[in-house]
Amino acid sequence: MSLKDSLSRLFGGRENRILRLLKDYLDSIFRVVNELKTLLSMVMGKEAFSSPSVLDTKIEMISVYESLADDLHLESLLKICNGSFFSGLREDFIRLFDSMDDIADSAKESSQIISRSGIGKSLGKYSALLYPYMDTVVKTVEALGEAIKSLEENSSDAIRKSIKVKELEEQADDIKLRLIKEIFSRENDALTIFELKDFILALDEIADAAARSSEILIMIIVKAMA
Repeated sequence: MSLKDSLSRLFGGRENRILRLLKDYLDSIFRVVNELKTLLSMVMGKEAFSSPSVLDTKIEMISVYESLADDLHLESLLKICNGSFFSGLREDFIRLFDSMDDIADSAKESSQIISRSGIGKSLGKYSALLYPYMDTVVKTVEALGEAIKSLEENSSDAIRKSIKVKELEEQADDIKLRLIKEIFSRENDALTIFELKDFILALDEIADAAARSSEILIMIIVKAMA
């Protein structure tokens, strides 16, 4: 069987239903991550400080979207557990959904750090690195989405796009290290340093979770092609 074959042809009916759930779940995760990106732009643009209620509403919306993603996560796990799969794919699909859940969880945690800490007014100082960092983190999730969508069309494309996720995650890592180095060189208050680092690492976990998900996706493809 050629790698050009789509997984829709390789999978049975149950697996194809899981693929549809996977795409719906991915859409719910996108909402969480994109709301976080908007929140960060608001904070660094100081819009949030002129209208605190707008900031609170945005953070609440992230929590709502993350909760909806959790519901889809649970629904998907129940359907996977009740389905029949070949080549041990049940466990791989569970790992994939769980890893994607980490993306939404980390996006919510990032927003909560902004909410409960005093870093909001400090973030703007690092916009030269923070904007491209957030953009690259979001791109890892978008690349994962493209890989998942390719499953129904071309398996070789799905693998190539999955590899792209890891490349983007490594780019995000490079920016993260530069950000942390700049924070330590510019900040004097230990609490501010800790909170900023905590926020940067929460964003980092979004990219890491996307990369882990892409690795599991490749494993699923290889098993299905065997």
